[in-house]
Amino acid sequence: MKMQRRWKCVWLGAVATIAMCVNALAANVTANTAVNIRSGPDNSASVVCVLPKDATAEKLGNSGNWIQVKYNNKTGYVYKRYLNDAEATTTVYVTASSLNVRSEPKASAEKIGALKKNAAVEVKASQNGWYKITYKGKTGYINAKYTTTTKPADTAKTKTTTVYTTADMNVRATPNKNGKHLGWLKKGTAVETYKKTDNGWYQIKFKGKTAYISGKYVTTTKPAEAVEESMGTVYTTADMNVRATPNKNGKHLGWLKKDTAVEPYKLINGWYEFKFKGQTAYISGKYTTATKPATVTEVKTTTVYTTADMNVRATPDKHSKQLGWLKKGTAVETYEQTNGWYQIEYNGQAAYISAKYTTTKKP
Repeated sequence: MKMQRRWKCVWLGAVATIAMCVNALAANVTANTAVNIRSGPDNSASVVCVLPKDATAEKLGNSGNWIQVKYNNKTGYVYKRYLNDAEATTTVYVTASSLNVRSEPKASAEKIGALKKNAAVEVKASQNGWYKITYKGKTGYINAKYTTTTKPADTAKTKTTTVYTTADMNVRATPNKNGKHLGWLKKGTAVETYKKTDNGWYQIKFKGKTAYISGKYVTTTKPAEAVEESMGTVYTTADMNVRATPNKNGKHLGWLKKDTAVEPYKLINGWYEFKFKGQTAYISGKYTTATKPATVTEVKTTTVYTTADMNVRATPDKHSKQLGWLKKGTAVETYEQTNGWYQIEYNGQAAYISAKYTTTKKP
């Protein structure tokens, strides 16, 4: 009886030791292929369930070449060659605008998806510069070159700095003077910047997109409130277009007739800035003058008399459009003579008659 009790104590102690070892060995394993979980450590044992490829199971212990596992609350045995010890995962963040997920760790492998910039990814393993991940339930690989372990700053919490443009300046898609042109900012514009690049460009938001402006033409000092002072009155020397920007390709806002008086506020690259129908607009300074044009009533006229029935033309040319005709002996007020043609007013508009068939002597 004493011997039986002694062996029972030894047996119980051994069981307890085995139980402690099993607990000490507890870890996770992953299946490197779909494999059966069996009721015992033998190929002839009944199948409890299937452990899918890449699925993770809890490792309970060893029995020779068999590993005891727990999966979906079911316990059984899997031959160890079909299992890998689960590696500790590491979180990385995508730094590229779009990062391809490949079926194998190489650039020529099939693309199975893509990750957006700043996406957080759990890395399971690293191989030749590629990270092994799980993508939509499948094993995939991403190029480690386009990731970082540093969590990106929350845009909403990013501290911004206000700068002011010191000149009319271009807005670029990339931080260099050859970047795609997205638009421009007027001198004195307040801009919220998120960061300054190493080559001196400020990152900003422009029409909902990330853009850049040169730090060379900005200041953190708020400019004094500018009082728009007239540069003096200029007069148009021709019928001319009004533009939204100071260049000939600017949006067409309207037009001004010849001799229109304009009060410009500044001159930009040969273009006058002024107010047109309540908005900022531009006209080319090439077609303006500071000299006030003489009014029609101030122009000296000369009376001539036609010496024959004659045509009235739209321009001082015998082949130009005929506007009408005058009878012989008609008295006409002329304003100037050009190349043998008199300028007259005919039916409310400028017109021309040949001086060859006129005289200053009243018939």
